[in-house]
Amino acid sequence: MAFDLGAMLKDVPKLDTGREQIEYIRLDLIDEDPNNFYQLTGIEELANNIATCGLQQPIRVRNSPENPTRYVIVSGHRRRKAVELLAQEEPDKWQEVACIVEQDSVSPALQQLRLIYANANTRKMSDAEVSEQAVRVENLLYQLKEEGYEFPGRMRDHVAAAV
Repeated sequence: MAFDLGAMLKDVPKLDTGREQIEYIRLDLIDEDPNNFYQLTGIEELANNIATCGLQQPIRVRNSPENPTRYVIVSGHRRRKAVELLAQEEPDKWQEVACIVEQDSVSPALQQLRLIYANANTRKMSDAEVSEQAVRVENLLYQLKEEGYEFPGRMRDHVAAAV
């Protein structure tokens, strides 16, 4: 069953990301999100694809809360690793990568939910990843409700759809 967080959260307030623009950011300024629990597989194949066709989708990042000159990946951990691999062979060509910088400031719970949503339907997941994703989504939805996010309908229906 497909996981459609976008449909589930379509009526939730405070999700506006505003107008997005692509920025080119140095690869060495982009850090992985420590909350990313997905395996980074198929990096060499993805690097070959990017080398042949270019980066088809920018990496989505947010400003680092610890260091304003750095960025944390929201979506694109595999793409960043693939570009990092390409940069070993051609550092001048791959020292910067196309990114979309999220401009809104949202709660850490919504940041984690965005990370999960970005990965939920884009890869074949192990049973452990599916299980971890289900547990995290349920906890995050309840946490967001406690933070004041309003979900239309019954919360248990949203949790069941996500899990």
